[in-house]
Amino acid sequence: MPLWQLVSRALATLGSLAWMSAAIVRLFSSRSAGVASVREATDVESALVGAAVPDGARVFDAWSYRVGARFAGRIRIAVYPDRVVVAGPRVPRALYQLWVWIQGLLLALVLPAALTAALTLRGSWLLAAGALFALSFAVSMGGAGLRPGLDELFVDEIGRFRALEFPRTSVREVDIGKGWSKGGFDVVLFPYKAGIDAMSEGNAVSFFAPDESGREVRFAMTVYPADGARELADLLGGATA
Repeated sequence: MPLWQLVSRALATLGSLAWMSAAIVRLFSSRSAGVASVREATDVESALVGAAVPDGARVFDAWSYRVGARFAGRIRIAVYPDRVVVAGPRVPRALYQLWVWIQGLLLALVLPAALTAALTLRGSWLLAAGALFALSFAVSMGGAGLRPGLDELFVDEIGRFRALEFPRTSVREVDIGKGWSKGGFDVVLFPYKAGIDAMSEGNAVSFFAPDESGREVRFAMTVYPADGARELADLLGGATA
């Protein structure tokens, strides 16, 4: 391979990996002004039969996106006058970060492999690019499919979830629709973003809020019907669609 091709491939590889790594680091390192608390969810927050919603509270059942807040599957979000509680299955931090890094770096390597195929006109590099994309897709979709079931293992024996609680005033950048990908996932999932944006229109409520380690993470959830999504977004501080 001529030197200029080697240099082009090296620059493309370094640039692509740096672009993806910067997005993932941003996803996991944004600091919040506050810290959320983790506790056992109440009967209402766990959607147990017969639980009565307290006066002044509103609860919404939703399906969580696999974003920085690390919830998966069915969740319940309770909005109280002074605080917000999100309860449901939640993946461990280390496992979640590993899942994001693997799929992201594999995807980043697709671009230099495709460039090498164009430069060398070798089908083997095109096959390598396709294989890397397929592997990244398998890790992404496999984790998204398995996580709800695996995370149910963390529900206690009487059916209560773990709950993440934070001040209502700490919620910011509430969106309905494509805002779900803010904070880094617009890069990590860039081949699929347009399709997910289309599915999220009118029903996906997302926002930034603190987690239990003091990091600011993105929460995103599908709420039905659409007027329920709008009500939740308004309670959280208004939204842009």
